[in-house]
Amino acid sequence: MSVYVTVGSTGFDRLIQTVSGKAFLQALSSQGFRRLVVQYGTSAHKFEPPATWSDTHGISIESFDYTSRPSQLIEKADLIISHAGTGSILEALHSGTPIIIVVNRELMDDHQSEIAHELASSGYVAVAEPATLVDAIARNVYMGLVPYPAADPRPIGEIIDEETL
Repeated sequence: MSVYVTVGSTGFDRLIQTVSGKAFLQALSSQGFRRLVVQYGTSAHKFEPPATWSDTHGISIESFDYTSRPSQLIEKADLIISHAGTGSILEALHSGTPIIIVVNRELMDDHQSEIAHELASSGYVAVAEPATLVDAIARNVYMGLVPYPAADPRPIGEIIDEETL
């Protein structure tokens, strides 16, 4: 099983530091995960995975700053761990892959928390912070999430006509 971690087009030092730690890797391994793919953006300096195979708890790790193929990585993942950027969240939700949104409370006005908790209140996502992510993995908070509704494929004009007539 595979986990994809993304910070989008910026960085998220505390998240990247957490996902490269031994405790996180042990939690993944205990849940049956064997592959970790990390898109770390501008937080490369915080990505310091263990050097030995035993310290990674058998998890193979791939990492990079940015990718032109996030949708392919999302489709291959069994779990997505994402910053709370709306683009990353929506892409993950539409894939049907379980997602844990990790809120960056260091951003001004804490707007990510509002988005994440609204989606969590409907059961579409699980929410964590860097300090609670290992526990969230260990508790399987991503299991049993509600599938996000598919978009209505009808053209917007048809929907507007239906709603206004």
